[in-house]
Amino acid sequence: MKISELLKKISVNNLDLKNDFEVAGLAFDSRKVRENYIFFAIKGYKDDGNKFVQNAINNGAKLIVTSEKNMESDNVNYFYSENVRRSMAEMSSAFYDFPSEKLNLIGITGTNGKTTTSYLIKSIIEENNFKSGLIGTIDYISNNTKEEASLTTPESIELNRMLSEMVNSGFKYCVMEVSSVSLVLDRVYGLKFKSAVFTNLTPEHLDFHNSMDEYFKSKKILFDNLPASSIAVTNLDDEYGDKIISDTKAKIQYYSINKNSDFKATNIKINTNGISFTSTVSGKEFKFETGITGRFNIYNSLAAITVCIGLGFELNSISSALKKFNYVDGRFNIIPLKNGADAIIDYSHTSDSLKNAIEAAIDLINERGEKGRVITIFGCGGNKDKIKRPVMGKIATELSDYVIITSDNPRFEEPMEIINEILNGVEDKTNFEIEVNRELAIKRGLEISEKGDLILICGKGHETYQEINGVKNHFDDKEIVKKYNS
Repeated sequence: MKISELLKKISVNNLDLKNDFEVAGLAFDSRKVRENYIFFAIKGYKDDGNKFVQNAINNGAKLIVTSEKNMESDNVNYFYSENVRRSMAEMSSAFYDFPSEKLNLIGITGTNGKTTTSYLIKSIIEENNFKSGLIGTIDYISNNTKEEASLTTPESIELNRMLSEMVNSGFKYCVMEVSSVSLVLDRVYGLKFKSAVFTNLTPEHLDFHNSMDEYFKSKKILFDNLPASSIAVTNLDDEYGDKIISDTKAKIQYYSINKNSDFKATNIKINTNGISFTSTVSGKEFKFETGITGRFNIYNSLAAITVCIGLGFELNSISSALKKFNYVDGRFNIIPLKNGADAIIDYSHTSDSLKNAIEAAIDLINERGEKGRVITIFGCGGNKDKIKRPVMGKIATELSDYVIITSDNPRFEEPMEIINEILNGVEDKTNFEIEVNRELAIKRGLEISEKGDLILICGKGHETYQEINGVKNHFDDKEIVKKYNS
């Protein structure tokens, strides 16, 4: 596609091109620029892409998109934009021939539950014999292969490339986690969503958003931009559930456990093997069962059911898919131990998700009717959102029978400094110990466990590394449990 044609596709007709050229690719990293590329000079939080314009030109860039107006070159075209990221999203979509318009694109946003909800929806779609892509925290599936995710929601160039691959591979659907950061930074700008889901909102990423109000406004962008032909699905039990769809043009569908809604769960049963509940659909009660457990997964299941009914899938196929569903990597995965206890690997790394995980563990012990303790092992990530650290310390020690406070991904912070901030939230409790070494903390948790106990290992979930001083070292909570399960 010629650059002149690409610009027309995004309604830019007044750019005086010094030379037309066949666009070979797009990049915002000058090191990835090749001959006949468009380079987007983004002013980021850590660096300024305008410093690398000459590098991009040397590597073959023929169009520079920049917010700086004092750049000139004889052989290179310049496109001045007040919002380079938004221009990148528009040009990416046009370059890949608007792939989101050729898919049923389902976006999921919220603090917790996005990943599990996305996998549930994908399983229902595939139960109906449709191919579905997936973009989220754990994996990217854009053709018939799977790659490990680097960002929850990729940058717009990569995102549109993957959507294009899905179209070319015959996919009819794509389920996508939409992060608050991606909405603020216009990564999903211009994408056409068939449906959008709101799970919940609790404090997270406040190092980026500065306040809960700003965090909420970022999530709301997804719903504000939905067309009237789409469906907005929201959790009515969450305090932000009604506010987030206040300005949407889309058809609204609510789900809940506590309040009356379009899809409300009743007759709830929770045990180690899964959950079951009923919900009234078209005036009739219908029973749903699934192999994942925890009260929070009832919300995730309801979200998936609501979306898929809105997409026109039959109840029997939805029920069948849920019944077969029993695992998302790193999300409340139960590992039986030889001593009769169970270890649970969970990604919970926010105050609310930690609370949900501990309460789910308590529910399981109560359901069993046996004597057992919840032993929680957790830490907090470095260089991110310090506000939640004391809150998580308070929640863990108040709800758990015993707590081992350890390291998560300290990044460039000292692990003990992080732990000391966690301890600031611990009030009049002595039911904890500190073990900075995460492997030894897990080993200790297994050693003190007895039959009937649940050892809840939180924070890393599916991750297979621990980041220390900028270096990612191999570390897998599941592997450590298996190592010491003797």
